[in-house]
Amino acid sequence: SILFQVTLNRVDQRSDGMEDLPELPPIVIDSTKDDSKSTSIVTMLTGAVDSDVESKEDEEDKKTQWSEIYLATFITFLCSVENNMISIGEWNYLQKMDPEVDNTFFALVTSITKGGHALFSLMFAFWSHRFRVSKVPLLVGRLLALCGCILYLLIEYVPTNRRYAMLFCYCLFGISFGTSPILRAFIARMSSNKSRVTAYALFSTATMFSIVIGPLGQLAFSSISYPGHEIFPGIKFHIFSAPIWIALGTNIIAIIVVFFRFDDPWEREPRAIKKTSSTTSFSLEDLKDKFASIKSLPLPWLLVGIVLFEKAIANVTLASIFSVASPLMTDVFGFDAKQTITVHAVAQLIVGLFALTISGGFMFCKLNKKISARTLLLFSLGISVSLYIVSYPWPVPTLSRPMLPRNDTAKTGCSDLHYPWCDYALAPNPWIWISVMIISMGFTFPTSSIGLDALYSRLLGNIDQTLMQGAMVIVEDVVLFFGPFYASQMFKAFSISALWTSNVFIVAFGLIVFMATFKRFKPYG
Repeated sequence: SILFQVTLNRVDQRSDGMEDLPELPPIVIDSTKDDSKSTSIVTMLTGAVDSDVESKEDEEDKKTQWSEIYLATFITFLCSVENNMISIGEWNYLQKMDPEVDNTFFALVTSITKGGHALFSLMFAFWSHRFRVSKVPLLVGRLLALCGCILYLLIEYVPTNRRYAMLFCYCLFGISFGTSPILRAFIARMSSNKSRVTAYALFSTATMFSIVIGPLGQLAFSSISYPGHEIFPGIKFHIFSAPIWIALGTNIIAIIVVFFRFDDPWEREPRAIKKTSSTTSFSLEDLKDKFASIKSLPLPWLLVGIVLFEKAIANVTLASIFSVASPLMTDVFGFDAKQTITVHAVAQLIVGLFALTISGGFMFCKLNKKISARTLLLFSLGISVSLYIVSYPWPVPTLSRPMLPRNDTAKTGCSDLHYPWCDYALAPNPWIWISVMIISMGFTFPTSSIGLDALYSRLLGNIDQTLMQGAMVIVEDVVLFFGPFYASQMFKAFSISALWTSNVFIVAFGLIVFMATFKRFKPYG
């Protein structure tokens, strides 16, 4: 077998320090050293342990390849823009294209999108892991997104039941972003344990920045009301379609970048070794064998399970807000379509700026030397509990008000046909509710994302993390699949008060679980 001995200065594997961002000196390859401390390349690819020193020495010796992490971050940003732009006006556009759309169907759209994402996250992760390839799955994902954009622009050619055609487009968007585990595993592969928090903070910044760019793109064209300008017969440019035109452009750029610039890490390995690590078979038994081999690894499985559990808890809040925010603005707060899109866009813009500031602090101000990953997650859970308490419609004049009557012309206000609680439920003060959402989401979204990603990656250690990163994405998407049904039905049947009461107990339970195991995470951040 081909053996390498990597000779570098030793570093503390559990250090919370951060490597400098400029490009680091290349790794020195020395094949003349004592073979007793050498590590097989096949072993490094499969994640198996050749000796007691392999895992620790490889992790300590590995240098972070920042240029590759920057590229993966840019690709993630291009992929995220479409979601963060389209989501702002999708509720209003669905109602415009098909008047039969209600908040239950809107929840179905969100759930189907996340369901497709969850399923194909596993498929893309297994494809990459089994066949030792990253570039081709990324290209397939972007081509699917491109098809979704084109179909979305052609929606007015559909004569009836347009909601189902739009549902198919959203499903394509969800499937296309199923390649995210490949990029997440790529970040882990390109970074050392020492720089893992910084690498994932940079990676998370891609999503944060797309949250900022998305609203700016939407606000820039908010004055072009529907039906707008007809570019081609049946293809129009207006307040609802402007985001998809931008998403079309970012997808084309992403395809070009992946095709010409992305250097597939598997292609760097010798052909003979890659062949022994992968075969041309693709079966359920192969998938079971891979999971069995991962399960047999000496990982702290209890802590891994708790991180996955906390990931699910964090997404309960996201699923609830995504599902009820738009119906809440139109049916409870009484905002019309343009007001809803504007408020939503401005709120998302401010959340993105908050998130960018926090992520930037970890990248450039070395906050990870002062704040550990586990502390970040604890802070995030505490803020989430506060969110529900402060934004609850307490029976105090300044904190709540009666429901507004229905205005069928403007399609605003509370309708007895849709909600049985219009006559007695209290509505939150809209500006207090929106302000609390902005502040809490601006803090909890980046802190939970950075904290969970860093802890999870460190718990997994020096293995090929593609499948396990896929498992984390699946946990997220399972919650985002069932969460909208849960949130929309609670909101529809019992009002926002019942939903908020249920959620605060769920998140508080997650906080208690993490506090009980807080000390056990100390070696990992």
